[in-house]
Parts: sequence; C-alpha cells; structure tokens
Amino acid sequence: MSSITDRTSYLRGLAQGLNLDKEKSENRLMLEMLAVMDEMAQKLKDLEDDVDELDEYVESIDGDLGDIEDALFGEDEEGLDEDEADDEEPEEFDEDEELSFDCPHCGKTIQIKAADIDFDESPICPNCKKPFFPNVIEGEDGEDGEDGDDGK
Repeated sequence: MSSITDRTSYLRGLAQGLNLDKEKSENRLMLEMLAVMDEMAQKLKDLEDDVDELDEYVESIDGDLGDIEDALFGEDEEGLDEDEADDEEPEEFDEDEELSFDCPHCGKTIQIKAADIDFDESPICPNCKKPFFPNVIEGEDGEDGEDGDDGK
C-alpha cells in the first residue's frame, strides 16, 4: 500500500512542477482528482495498518484459546506421534463406567458396569425379571426367556 501513497505523492509533485493555474477549470479538476487520490491512498494505508493490528490480535487470541483448550481437554492426538496416539485409544473405554438403563417393562432404572455388558445377552431387570433388550437374544423365543424368569 505504501507504493500507492508514494505514487500519489509523485503525481502531486509533478502537478506542482507544472505550475498549474488553479483558476483554469481543467487544472482545477486535475488538482481535485489528485487531492481525492491522496485521501484514498491515506485511507488505504490506515486500513492496512488496522488489518495488521487485527491480525496480531487474532493470533494472540488464537494462542490463548489453544492454551485454554490444552488446560481443559489436555493434549490432543495431533500433538502425539503414532505410538502415543495408539496408546491413548483404549483409555476411551472405561470398564468401571456405570451405564444407566430404564427397563422398558416396569420403568425401573438400573446401573450396569460397562465391563459387565455381554452383547450376546440382554441384561435382566432385577425388579420384573424380564430382559431389557429382548431382541438382542438370538436363537431364543421371547416366551422361553420370560417363562423361565416368571417361575422365580
């Protein structure tokens, strides 16, 4: 942008070197155009300075935000090498985490540890003795599972 201000200053110097008579309408027009060009060049320079200042400010905010993310969430996997990223994946499954299920039959809520879930069998409600997910059990009739549980 400084080249624009330099060029308008050069044009202003040329106009002064020509000793243009301000009383003539064509000279007055040219001098006014030069004045407008000077103002525009100065506004562009001011805008460039403001954009540079904003860029620095945004970079500063981005750095601060990165620090806050690291403090809240820890290191992300992008900062880890492949071996460390592979080591991090198993920690996502917490075997001691308890999951809550509402029985679709009686409405009672039970807590089941994630490690205790057998995906081949449905958990049994301790209240009504019916499976939470009867469709999960393959090869069995819903009646067979219910008849055995009703006798308890």
